[in-house]
Amino acid sequence: MKKIILTIDYELFLGDLTGTTKECMIEPTQMLASILDKNGSKMTIFWDILHYYRLLELENSCSELLEDRLLIENQILELAKSGHDIQLHLHPHWLDAKYENNKWNFTYERFKLHNLSIQNNPEDINTIIGCVSFAKNLMEDLIRSVNPSYRVTTYRAGGYLIEPFNEIKDALFKNEIRIDSSVCFNLHNSNGIFSYDFCFYPNKLKYNFEFTPREIEKAGSFIEIPITTVKIPIFYNIFLKFLSKTKYSNIETGRKGSGAGEYSNNREKNIFNKLLSAVINRNYQLSTDSNFKERFSYILKKVHDYSTMIIHPKLLNSHTIELLDDYVSTNKIRFISIQDFSY
Repeated sequence: MKKIILTIDYELFLGDLTGTTKECMIEPTQMLASILDKNGSKMTIFWDILHYYRLLELENSCSELLEDRLLIENQILELAKSGHDIQLHLHPHWLDAKYENNKWNFTYERFKLHNLSIQNNPEDINTIIGCVSFAKNLMEDLIRSVNPSYRVTTYRAGGYLIEPFNEIKDALFKNEIRIDSSVCFNLHNSNGIFSYDFCFYPNKLKYNFEFTPREIEKAGSFIEIPITTVKIPIFYNIFLKFLSKTKYSNIETGRKGSGAGEYSNNREKNIFNKLLSAVINRNYQLSTDSNFKERFSYILKKVHDYSTMIIHPKLLNSHTIELLDDYVSTNKIRFISIQDFSY
């Protein structure tokens, strides 16, 4: 039996089609929790808490948003009572989100935590220190109603945008958040404001750092627990790409999340670039997201115990739910949370 750290990003889609709270968050997370119960597995839930904050702000003007807030709140409390680990995930674009004509409208100038004010004002949610402090307190005040010892200790940056870490370091340190899980070894994204580059970062299950997770510092104040990635050999990767286009061409029709996830301003890609990308980009996260049995099984065989897996509930589908159910119910995997791993 393999022991894997399971993390989920508990959130809606970005873009014009965010999907619904019920279909993207509540229902697939409940399915996942029910599967984990079969062998006592646990997970870390990285909660997109600023979505919840915005619901609190606007719920008096819209009964639909009040319903969403209560659905999220009740599920989070039930998950906490069941022993799952709830931790901090920040998408600051929610601070500017507007709900108009039954639809969320976003701007992304403040998508990254770093884009908030650097003013040292813990009372202002529009500052880096204030946003982290407010989010932590909001989570702890709620969850301590069912778990008095609960603490926010761990962070995952929205869009994996943890760098430059030194710009947010003090805000995390002052709030006693010393664990990060935002790095995806060897992955990179060049999509404008959503860009990141984790090439040449340490390929470790866990390590200490101080000013950037790119550099190991044995006595560093922070711990990085990276999302595990695996590089697939070129010819096998081509075969898996072929499988995805043939055997699994309709896999997304069973997806639980009702959104689209289209937020890029650069969606056009010619056929040559798509083929080139398929050959060159051979690093895959340990995840069921946009994945299928053969590729996930290969990745799982290659990783060590206590590797870190990521799941977005909104991306779960009938195939991946069945796949996870099989691995858990037959005890091929036992999932643990970051809290279980760290203490």
